[in-house]
Amino acid sequence: MEDREVDENNSQVVVIDEYSSHSVSIPNKFAQQHLPPLASGKSMILEFEDFGGNKFMMEVVHSNYGDYYYLRTGWDRFQNQHKLESGDFIYFCKKNDSYLIYSCKTPKPEELDLQLPNESIERVQVLVKNLCAKDSKCLRLSKKEVEGNLDQHLILQVGEEIILPLHDPIQKKSFTVQLLHADQEEYHIRGREWEEYVAQHNLFIFDETTIFVNKVILDPTAEVQLVNISYHYEITYQTRATNQPQKKPKLLGTTAETCSAPTSTAVDNSSAPASTTVDNNS
Repeated sequence: MEDREVDENNSQVVVIDEYSSHSVSIPNKFAQQHLPPLASGKSMILEFEDFGGNKFMMEVVHSNYGDYYYLRTGWDRFQNQHKLESGDFIYFCKKNDSYLIYSCKTPKPEELDLQLPNESIERVQVLVKNLCAKDSKCLRLSKKEVEGNLDQHLILQVGEEIILPLHDPIQKKSFTVQLLHADQEEYHIRGREWEEYVAQHNLFIFDETTIFVNKVILDPTAEVQLVNISYHYEITYQTRATNQPQKKPKLLGTTAETCSAPTSTAVDNSSAPASTTVDNNS
């Protein structure tokens, strides 16, 4: 059991690998801050809840061999039901008195390739927002934008924050951002990986950048849409240099002079993607 964990400091995310079939580590920070006290070498049964409100009884173990925690009995049922494979990830959090464990499937290459025709995949635009140069560390969204377009599990109380996985179809990788309900009027997308996304794509060198977030539905015919199994969120952008001769703007990191990604097929010709963080203390 040697699960790869991605953010050393504030992470509550664990990336699944080939050692995770019978047990999976719990980020130490989450275990120490939120779980009931548990002596080294002991275990207890706790109830966890997934995105859909389904309940899972799982055994939490405090290892004798080093100060780390992991899930054992009951984990295989959760893993199988959510079809988790190596490279996918799970996110732990606590809301009120409930222990939550959310899963996120890493998209297959055919799901991320915007040029590959696939009639079984549907992209629905859920957010369109201009990036403000004054807010280099976050993307500000109105409460109406978030609560009117995103899923119910992303509707938070003021002051609450949740990890939001996004997929970047340009670089063909996943990352995570923090979605914070900052005040009565605004939500913020922020975090280290958000800042890295903006920097990697040089979004602040342009006079105008529009961010798009799309809901990618992998099986539109499914009777029940399961989060991160039947759909995920992706993020793209459109840029324009206003001091250049105006031409029709291109999508996904393109300007009138350079092109860094293919045009996508999304609602209104715009598409959008998704992310993650993890803890090394396990």
